[in-house]
Amino acid sequence: MNSAPHMRFKPPLTRADLVAIQERNPESADVRTLLWEVKRFRALALYVDQLQRILGTLPGPQGDVLQAIRAQLEEEPCVKEFPRLPPGV
Repeated sequence: MNSAPHMRFKPPLTRADLVAIQERNPESADVRTLLWEVKRFRALALYVDQLQRILGTLPGPQGDVLQAIRAQLEEEPCVKEFPRLPPGV
């Protein structure tokens, strides 16, 4: 999915990046609040990833949207870092 130049984001943060931010700001209530929000969004991304894996591919525009979501999810650190069983287990 192509984004307009003004809509591009910086590279996503890994769990290690988020831990480092927390360690640099141990007393900041604002940083703690933002990290909880990031955790909530990472959990949501994992739920969407699971749903998309269950749904698989669909025909038509719905399938195109799911493929675009899959491509984006594959690049999300929270999805990459989440432990998974090998296929067929």
